[in-house]
Amino acid sequence: MPKFMLGNVRHQLDDKGRMRIPAKYREVLGGTSCILPGRAGCLFIVPEDKLTETMEAVTEHNAFANSEANDISTDITSNAHYLEEDAQGRVRLPAELAKLVGIKKEIVFAGKMTYLEVWPAETWDSRYNVLNRDNLERMIERIRSLGV
Repeated sequence: MPKFMLGNVRHQLDDKGRMRIPAKYREVLGGTSCILPGRAGCLFIVPEDKLTETMEAVTEHNAFANSEANDISTDITSNAHYLEEDAQGRVRLPAELAKLVGIKKEIVFAGKMTYLEVWPAETWDSRYNVLNRDNLERMIERIRSLGV
């Protein structure tokens, strides 16, 4: 079984807002996973154990004594949803999360080692698609600026 989620895969939502998580990512995600708002206009799909680690780190501080930790905990848990596969292997994308990031029909799954990002295809293409020469040049410059 692969250890990390790498690469990207295009997919479309069906008419009922369902999607299939690509098999190569499902293997790494394992059994239960959650979807929640991510950064910069995407959603995160996180294995349950990774979400547990994150929440334990946030809540190790006493939520009653630390309002920041409590706010972060509320932000994460109140907007997270478990993904449940139907008999055909589809999961429902919560409508409020799709609307939050502007997903209409076409999406891109992007592997981020231990979790997935789910992007509206238009946003992905404008920012990260290396077939776009400007994106490729920008990526190369960013790598150079890091001294890699």
